[in-house]
Order: sequence, then C-alpha cells, then structure tokens
Amino acid sequence: MSPFRGESLTWFYFWLREGVLSANMRRLRIETDGTVLNFSNTIVHPCNVWYAQGPPTVLMDNIRDQLPFSYRTAYLFSSQMLRKLDRKMTRKFSEESKLVFANSKHLASIYERWKVKVHGVIYPPVDCQTFKPATRVPSGDYAVTYFGKETDFHAIKKALDNGIRIKAFGGKIETGTTLLKHPNLEHLGRISNSKLIELYSNALFTLFPFTDDPFGYIPVESMACGTPVITFGKQGPSETVIDGVTGWLARGESEIIELASQIWREKYPESVRQACRERSLIYDISSIVQRWLNIIEKS
Repeated sequence: MSPFRGESLTWFYFWLREGVLSANMRRLRIETDGTVLNFSNTIVHPCNVWYAQGPPTVLMDNIRDQLPFSYRTAYLFSSQMLRKLDRKMTRKFSEESKLVFANSKHLASIYERWKVKVHGVIYPPVDCQTFKPATRVPSGDYAVTYFGKETDFHAIKKALDNGIRIKAFGGKIETGTTLLKHPNLEHLGRISNSKLIELYSNALFTLFPFTDDPFGYIPVESMACGTPVITFGKQGPSETVIDGVTGWLARGESEIIELASQIWREKYPESVRQACRERSLIYDISSIVQRWLNIIEKS
C-alpha cells in the first residue's frame, strides 16, 4: 500500500518506485503473445505501442506555484533529481516501445524535444453519446468551471470579482479553498456525470483557465454539451477549441478576464452551440477506438 494519501500522491509514489527500483514492472506478469499497449507512466515494459501522456516534471514545473507550501518546498529541493529521473524513464519507455503515440500535438512536441520519436497523435476519447446537450433552452445565467490541480485560481477569482456568476465542480480544491466564500461562486464538489452534463448544458460558457493541460477533457466535454469555452490559447485546449467558433482563446490572464466579461454581458449567437457539438464529435469514443483498432491491426 502507498504511504501517501490522495490520488496524485499515490500515482507519484508508484512512479518513483518504478523509476528508482523498477519495482512495479518486476511484480507484473504480462503475456506478450499479441499486441501490447502501454498506457502507463509507472510501468516500463516491452510493448508494441506506448501511449505517452506527459512527463510528470513538466506538469510539476507548470503548476508548482499553485501547490501548497509544503509540496512546493519539497519539489524545489528535489526538482533537479526528479527531472533527471523523468528523462531517464522516458528514454526507457521509448526504447521498450516499437511505436510511440502522444495524446496531443503539444505533448508530441515536448517528447520530440526530449529526443523521443513520436509516430502520431491520438486524442483521448469522450463519449459524445453520453455528453450531449441536456436541454434545448439553456438557462445561460452562470458560467461553469473546474477546480483541480491544473486550475488557475487567480484568474477564477478575478472573474468572480468582475461579477461573473460561476458554478464550479471538482473535489480537488485544496488550493482553491479561499474562493469558497465568494458571493458569486457556487461550489458543487464532486458530482455525477448526469449532473455534470446538466451543468455544462445550461451554462453560458465554460471558463477554463489552467496552468497545465496537455489535452483538456473539460473543453471537449463542454463542447459536446453545446457550450462554448473560454480558455488559454496554448497546450491541449488550443488544439480542441476553435477560436471565435467554439469558444475564445486568450493570450493571458487579463485577456481571458476581458473575454469572459464581454461574453457574460453580450452573449453570443445560438449557432455557436451547434458548432460546439459538431466540433466535439471529432473526439467521440467511436472515432478514437477506430484509430486504435487500425494501429493494432498494423502492429
């Protein structure tokens, strides 16, 4: 059992076990008669395809200012060692894999800078038969956002201070607790998929300022429910959201607040919601599964 508590720390514990001791791989018995797909960053094993979903230290470098003081301090003192370990593990994953696919163009560029040959990009799937508009007449009287480790809480606070009424979901709120008493915020915590779909569907827009997000499930889920997204024009969300069509891409914090305030006041044409739905179907699970099946057949 991991000595750490919490999903993220548990993952980090097993990542260290593999990187330092190769302990996870030694405990597994994997049959290699057939096609082996490795979706893990914590188990190095010979495989046909490694699905590379991001070097952990790149994430940590991007979100460290949002971490609680104790975690931020621990990372400060260990970051150099962890970066070396990360590059070593990435090299091992690559060497043990016949093919490497990344989950976004953004991540592919990072791995290629690390001298890893990436053979293609396959986006993570979203079930667009589940995530779909729950109403034909959205209330549009709030914006929705997500509270997680990648959330830029400073931008959220500015939006709230500007009078935007926001409903937030997500149980990972340790760094966002100071916002919970804001009069314009309603925090719902962890909610079911059905509640989430209703939440997306009735929102005027999804506000998604982030510190690090290689793909971005939130924008695609929102678009699948017919709701445009205001986010940053970088990393994964810049690949999924079409600026001015299915949402708006900001160059920084001040611009994202300006955009959110403008859309909050002026709204947008109904055609935007239809464009969002159509865009989301690119990432539907049926399309993504077919891509994987094609790769498996060829490997």
